[in-house]
Amino acid sequence: MSEQPIRLRVAAPADLPRLLELMDSVLSWLVARGRTQQWGDVPFSRIPGFPDRVADWIAQRVITLAERGTDCVGILAMAPVVPQRIPAGLVPASAMFVHTVMTERGPRGRGVGSLLMQEAERQARAASAPAVALDHWAGSDELQRIYHKHGYTPVGEYNDERANAPTRNVVQVLHLPST
Repeated sequence: MSEQPIRLRVAAPADLPRLLELMDSVLSWLVARGRTQQWGDVPFSRIPGFPDRVADWIAQRVITLAERGTDCVGILAMAPVVPQRIPAGLVPASAMFVHTVMTERGPRGRGVGSLLMQEAERQARAASAPAVALDHWAGSDELQRIYHKHGYTPVGEYNDERANAPTRNVVQVLHLPST
């Protein structure tokens, strides 16, 4: 049986439970492997205010949902707003910022991350942005390799002090050639 194609679309309010379920399953996968440094171990759906933040992103139409059949297998949240935690000067003016990208960790998630990263670049070009930026946990060689493969370059690091234990993060930027 051939694998179902991946379909991308803008998330709708009715997708909120599926998005939170995917995010919780990714976190559970990380926790099961002892990788709590990036996001901790509290499910996203149980973090006070987080479901409301995702609902707000949905209302702003900044979430792209990846589906295989009726299954939610990926999420990309991207907007022209750089989070306040990012040190000034690291992200080019008018760049698009990837707030999160997550994919199902099983076989149904295969290829979804690359497709979402291509979608981030497509959306940035459509918005005439000069670059796409993102941040991620500095302790993940896997994330470094993934983003390098997609053309991102590290431009700086910072400590995220929001959690009980500071987390070291890397900011990476993909500069887009002007057309």
